[in-house]
Amino acid sequence: MTSHLIPTQADKLISECLETSRSFAVVAGAGSGKTTSLVEALKQVREQRGKELRQAGQRIVCITYTNRAVDVISSRLKFDDLFLISTLHGFLWGEISRFQNDIREALESKIIPDHLDKAQEKNTGKHTKTARRAKAKVDRLAAALEVIDEVPEFRYTEAAASNYVEGIINHDDMIDISAHLILTKPVLRKALGFKFPYIFVDEAQDTFDNVVEALNAICADEGLPIVGYFGDPMQQIYDKRAGSFSGPVGAINITKTENFRCSTSVLTLLNAFRKDVQQVAAGDNSDRVGSVEMTIVQAPNPTGGRGRYSDEELARVSAKFDDALEKWGWSDRNGVKRLFLVRQMIARRQGFSDLHRLFTGPFASSKAQEEYEAGSHALLKPFIEFLLPLVQAHREEKKKDLIDVFRKVSPKFHPQGPSADQPFKTILAQVLAHADVLSEMWEKCTARDLLLYCHENILLDFSERVVDHLERECRTEEFDDDNPDHVLEKGDWLADVFFTMGTSEMANYVNFVTDNTPLSTQHGVKGEEYNDVLVVFDDVEAAWNQYSFRKTLTPETAGEPSDGQREKSENLAYVCFSRAEDNLRILFFSQDAESSKKELVAAEFLSEEQIMVLD
Repeated sequence: MTSHLIPTQADKLISECLETSRSFAVVAGAGSGKTTSLVEALKQVREQRGKELRQAGQRIVCITYTNRAVDVISSRLKFDDLFLISTLHGFLWGEISRFQNDIREALESKIIPDHLDKAQEKNTGKHTKTARRAKAKVDRLAAALEVIDEVPEFRYTEAAASNYVEGIINHDDMIDISAHLILTKPVLRKALGFKFPYIFVDEAQDTFDNVVEALNAICADEGLPIVGYFGDPMQQIYDKRAGSFSGPVGAINITKTENFRCSTSVLTLLNAFRKDVQQVAAGDNSDRVGSVEMTIVQAPNPTGGRGRYSDEELARVSAKFDDALEKWGWSDRNGVKRLFLVRQMIARRQGFSDLHRLFTGPFASSKAQEEYEAGSHALLKPFIEFLLPLVQAHREEKKKDLIDVFRKVSPKFHPQGPSADQPFKTILAQVLAHADVLSEMWEKCTARDLLLYCHENILLDFSERVVDHLERECRTEEFDDDNPDHVLEKGDWLADVFFTMGTSEMANYVNFVTDNTPLSTQHGVKGEEYNDVLVVFDDVEAAWNQYSFRKTLTPETAGEPSDGQREKSENLAYVCFSRAEDNLRILFFSQDAESSKKELVAAEFLSEEQIMVLD
């Protein structure tokens, strides 16, 4: 290895694979230092082969799954251009986008026909909503096939759905096209193998089966090119991903058993919960005992319809949450990361339920929902980046902060903008005047009023789409999700409802989305770590049937889960538990709390002293 770090046994095996040009797959449990092992492997290739790779015009590629991970790995490699560090979609599209005729052929012979077959299965000819939608999809796909040869160019976007007639390919189709071309075009495989003799895949469990198959095909022969996978099947928590992974024939499977993150108490739980990898404490955490406790709440039998809580029962559940915090002595404990399965549980507790329902309801496309969750939706960004910071600075009489907000966001007051030559006193007067108006409007006006004021006074740069929403007439017809035009234009209805809303929930939403609250979804903390973690499992309130923590953790008490529920719930629970560096608390709602406790103790999941029942 190339650093002062002491290599683990797994690191030594990785090093041997690199020296002998042999593909490998590393299963690295939570907290095992996977990223460090990956970066050290990349450094080793640079040290041993970097000069000749540069001379040959070759690069080392590392595929990872978030832009944040790209930045982290790139910085640890000092942004050396020997390495191509990229997201999966960025890498694949970068390599296939120039093969437009091959993309067209793949769409015509494989991708669209596959979609047609799936739609045709649901096109039963009946008058159900599912059948009508399937029939409409079959018609659209058939029409696209007829004109696919006339489409001048195909481009990849983050659109929710592909529009083949317009040449738009979405994420899922781009992945499938790329894998298909690599698997069916030997010349492309050979070219990629020469260009990238070393292919590393981070978070391999989150890639796709066909992508793993395609990369293995590139590296199928002995010697270079080779592929190295780094990941953990137990941390696969997204739909339609590979989960398990392995290299091509002859590849070495390596298990990394160290845990450098968790206290011994948390690690004991992880090892009881997971049987395929048994970790050992390593590094500084060997001396940290920490603590793990579970409180099982005797939950009410839901009477709210469709197996959900009534409003009164929801209030009781919330009270139990506070009771558990008090029993643990965590009521006033700062820095506790509180993890819930779904965002609606957080929205209700944080006070932005109406906003959440709008951006996850029938008017929200999958892209709109993703942007809402990320805080990047064009309707919400003005409130996140400008209006709320402005109002808060105005209320606190922080004139400098006010000016900073305007200069940073407002084109009118940008240092190089139209006010650049005005005296500071004049700029301050204008800023204060606008702040006075907007602060007053914040208390009593709608979102549309606030955005219109900003638009008319050139305080913000709005996208063309938002300007169109502000200037058009409100849609008066009832939204019909069987109408293809309505489905394409559902953003109009979303905007119209949003414009009528006040600002009462906006600050709560902004505080959450900008990570100014201790609450998070359980999916949202993958890759993170915190000293103290609280995990909440309540299947009834979460209302997400793909998961069942009651059945997964206590099948004798609650009944057996489906295979899908078991895998999803086990993986997500493992991810949540392993975020804790020191102390972990689990709040578990059960309709039979005492039986659940007995079952968990009998399974040696936790000891009797670690479990408290809250009646």
